[in-house]
Amino acid sequence: MLNSRIKAIIAVLLAVAVMGLIVPAKAERVQNLYTGSWPVQDQSSAARHQAIAESLLQALVRASGSRDVSRSPVIQSALANAEDYLRRYSYQRLSAAEQMIYEKPLLLKATFDRQSILSLLKSASLPIWGEERPSGLFWIAFGDESNRQIANEESQFIKAGLMIAAESRGLPVTLPMMDIDDQMAIEISDVWGRFETPITEASKRYARDYWVAGQLQETSNKWQGRWLLSMNGRTESFSTSGLTSFEAIQAAVNRVADSLSSKLAVVLSEEAQEVFVSVENITDFATFARIQKHLNSLSMVKSASAVEVSRDTVLFKVESLTSPQNLIEAIKIGNNLQRSESSFGYDEGYGDGYNENNARQLRGDFHFVWGTP
Repeated sequence: MLNSRIKAIIAVLLAVAVMGLIVPAKAERVQNLYTGSWPVQDQSSAARHQAIAESLLQALVRASGSRDVSRSPVIQSALANAEDYLRRYSYQRLSAAEQMIYEKPLLLKATFDRQSILSLLKSASLPIWGEERPSGLFWIAFGDESNRQIANEESQFIKAGLMIAAESRGLPVTLPMMDIDDQMAIEISDVWGRFETPITEASKRYARDYWVAGQLQETSNKWQGRWLLSMNGRTESFSTSGLTSFEAIQAAVNRVADSLSSKLAVVLSEEAQEVFVSVENITDFATFARIQKHLNSLSMVKSASAVEVSRDTVLFKVESLTSPQNLIEAIKIGNNLQRSESSFGYDEGYGDGYNENNARQLRGDFHFVWGTP
């Protein structure tokens, strides 16, 4: 039973969370996650029928994080009847840069029923990836030895390729502004060489969950990309190639999406299990609300709520639809929660009804410390 003071604290914290007085998390909610798109030559019924089926497949890939969803017989059957899941569709005229990539003048956008998509994935025993996803920053240096530059919002073809690839996987990404601050913080050679220290420093102003740096160049009628992914203090190098720069960028985005979804997209269990997670260094209402919002945003979490408070530590009860290890991997991405095994101190004079044994139980099954990485 919670004592009256702790109940009051949690009640106030919850009230503030509901009021929305919180600092936005770095992770972003993907808009229109259950929407897919496909290029078409015209608005004929034949073109529309094929585009809706392809759009459904893309929506399933976005929602599951897996490019292999079409291998499932359940999904194959659904694709044959794609319009049964359709809520609405529209046409969009493509920009010149987008037309060069798609080689079509129009884009059909189809929105599907959210619950039907989730039910399909569950019935096919496929993973589900929630709407709150880590946000990324892409530093892309391109050109030849005599003329290299870093892509920004004005780099129409690179931007269009990156956004098309990212939207197809449901990834919130951005390019650097390359304003005077960026130009002072980083050199083209830093991005071209994928030098971790200057890129990390230059990326801080964007407050993203991860960054990707790459060099992109055309050699022997082929585009080559060499990339470095940095996330949670770890880096991974990889290469891509394609007949066009878009294909090389798309392969890089797919590599990043696959890496993220392997940790965050899970096959959900029908039965929820309770996992107790303690978080230390919660010093204000906004931090509490941000952490609880993050926990509840995870696709494998049925619910998460505070059950105990001691000093700056809050114990959350999490009803998880996946294994504890999958849950912990998901918690660590997209926020400032750092896993900790160290003990934390208690003030025996804290509050009414203080009990050292009860306080030490606040560690829970897993313990985290809130703080800037």
